[in-house]
Amino acid sequence: MDFKDKTICVFGGTGTIGSLIVEYLVTQKPYSIRIFCNVENELHECKQKWGVDEPYRYLLGDIRDYRRVKRALKGVDYVFNAAAIKHVPEAEYNPIEAVNTNIIGLDNIIEGCVIHEIEKLLHISTDKAVEPTTLMGATKMISERLLQMRWAQNPEIKMVIVRLGNVYGSRGSVIQVIREQKEKGQSITVTNPDMHRFFMMPSEVTEFIMKAFNGNGEGEIWVPKLEESNLMDVLRKEVGKDYPITIIGNRKGEKLHEKLLTDYERSISLISINEWVIPNIGW
Repeated sequence: MDFKDKTICVFGGTGTIGSLIVEYLVTQKPYSIRIFCNVENELHECKQKWGVDEPYRYLLGDIRDYRRVKRALKGVDYVFNAAAIKHVPEAEYNPIEAVNTNIIGLDNIIEGCVIHEIEKLLHISTDKAVEPTTLMGATKMISERLLQMRWAQNPEIKMVIVRLGNVYGSRGSVIQVIREQKEKGQSITVTNPDMHRFFMMPSEVTEFIMKAFNGNGEGEIWVPKLEESNLMDVLRKEVGKDYPITIIGNRKGEKLHEKLLTDYERSISLISINEWVIPNIGW
């Protein structure tokens, strides 16, 4: 996909994944990148980091506010949605907020894309959407099916989903937490030594998102092929084998093993060397 001279809106553009998208897009010489975020301080920090000259535009707003979303999308060619409530405990304790952001917020974006006849929308999902046991995972599962349904109603707008694993070292992630604990000289806290997760390096995330963006855009879900990692092995590489670790127990609804696909999705996926592509099956 050619981004040169295009206007692009990145919802959640100050977060880990949103920032990766912005930093790639700026190398492609777009006309404008609209960085949309609901946290004033994060926008301010990004201004300090990236500057205020072209192509950057900084938009304060919330995807739960349809009027603000619709205004932000006027004149836009392409849209990336990386905005979400992503932390499991916060979603469990604030379920309506998770629903309003992860489901209603996405629907607002889709509706804005339809109104303004946007060319293409890419939505970021997570492996926690597969057979979810937490509210956050459930909202992301619904968001995937919502986008597929809305594409079926509006096939003139290209839409695609990317289902990612954990971004290694991302803000608020377990890797960031243990690095901060080590820096403070604290014992590293681990929920369960048998915990396994799928990790992706930031450069892999950017490459995969852009590959998916170049796909058909028919409501399909792109899923990277990843090797599952034991969390204890990962942590030991970060802090050393002799560093003290405290086991604190599983959080509510937390799985020992995540999945990238359901059994049914695996049976219908288009398979290549590096990814699965799940076609829109008309939920």
